[in-house]
Amino acid sequence: TTKFQPEVISRRFKPRKLPAVTLLTTVRGVVTRLFEECGETLYSNFYTGLGNPYLTSKQRSTIEADIDDATPAFEESIETTHFILKWTNSSTHAPDNIADSTIIEDTGDYLETAWTKYNTVFGKAPYVPSGSTKIEVNFLDIAAIGVASPPDGPIQFDSQHWVNTPGLRQPTSAHELFHKLQYAFGYRTTHTPSGDYKWFSEGTASWSEVFVWKRVSGDYKIKGLFENPDLNLYSASYRALPFWIFFETRQQDSPTDNPLISFFQKYESTGDERASAAEVIDEDWPANNVYGQLDHFFALFARDRRLGHWRQTPTGGHPYATILDEDGNNIVPALLVTEISLGSGDSYSNGGSVSQLGSDYYRFNFENNAQGKMLTVSVTGVPGGDYSYYLIWEKNGVWKKASFPFGSTGSYSYTETLDLATANGFMIIISGRGTGGAYTINTSVG
Repeated sequence: TTKFQPEVISRRFKPRKLPAVTLLTTVRGVVTRLFEECGETLYSNFYTGLGNPYLTSKQRSTIEADIDDATPAFEESIETTHFILKWTNSSTHAPDNIADSTIIEDTGDYLETAWTKYNTVFGKAPYVPSGSTKIEVNFLDIAAIGVASPPDGPIQFDSQHWVNTPGLRQPTSAHELFHKLQYAFGYRTTHTPSGDYKWFSEGTASWSEVFVWKRVSGDYKIKGLFENPDLNLYSASYRALPFWIFFETRQQDSPTDNPLISFFQKYESTGDERASAAEVIDEDWPANNVYGQLDHFFALFARDRRLGHWRQTPTGGHPYATILDEDGNNIVPALLVTEISLGSGDSYSNGGSVSQLGSDYYRFNFENNAQGKMLTVSVTGVPGGDYSYYLIWEKNGVWKKASFPFGSTGSYSYTETLDLATANGFMIIISGRGTGGAYTINTSVG
């Protein structure tokens, strides 16, 4: 039978450290590929391909033999309540080896902590293959930091990352075990994902790192939607993490309430992650509240990225006030904003475009001679464009008031007489709804 250790398939692309590394493979031309720290999709696709009926028995046997040859013999093992952890320190391939057994013991503790939290909160244990009572966990050289795919395979951690970067161990343990919880809710076991789905699979697994440990394996997971706020949420993969934190905290009715429970229960029934998220939002908000709809909820997320409220509960709680990176540094994301200074008689124009569930931020800083003048802002969208707008007034960078013209989904215009004593800065956030689209923004003071 085939062992589930397919690290041979891409060991040649082994990165030196972390997901910020770009891998270059010269064939005829240059292929640039961003390192995937989690091999969930890669390994799943590999095993799906291994089942290709057009493979001959000889071809399949050759591939399986290559996999087995690249898998070290695990002469060391320990067992915990829910896991069997296996490793080696005698592989002829040195990157497989771990000499310090306390690393393995600590990892067992981290996995048990995550297992208990998932089982308690979600009311469901992570997936265990039929006929097994525990999840196998292997340490070896893989083309990722961790992998938990396919569902019936073991969790695997990269030995050298595990040895060299201790700060990866807690968040990555939570991340890979959360994939096993996703399998328990039908992901890949009942429902086959399609299209852009990693905002869900990798996004929620990245959320679990914060949920369990309040730290992540890489700060890009937090910073991504701030440094590139126009990134389509459905294309964000790991970087969708801040949205899932917002999804949890902003809709939290009590300290023990977690909207992701309802989300996964709905997903288990339908296999549709987008519809499941939209249904939770619709059900969580009162019928007369404008934010009880996905596009409007995303506009609120866009606003709260600016205000710093994206991880705050409705009652002002801060369950994730501090989130650490793999080196133990507090992550402070900085939002990308287009800053424009305007005085009396000045105007500004820009042609742009906004992605579906992405956001563009324009902040206008007014000079003293703009006092009492009329501010005029207009956004002209293309036919078929679909937008949300949020207006924020600030005094010296501090939020004073905000307005959500939720009835405007096409072009939009706004005027107001400037009172710099009240607010000397104005921001308009343009977010893409179902489609987003191109637009032209024109602003004048006079």
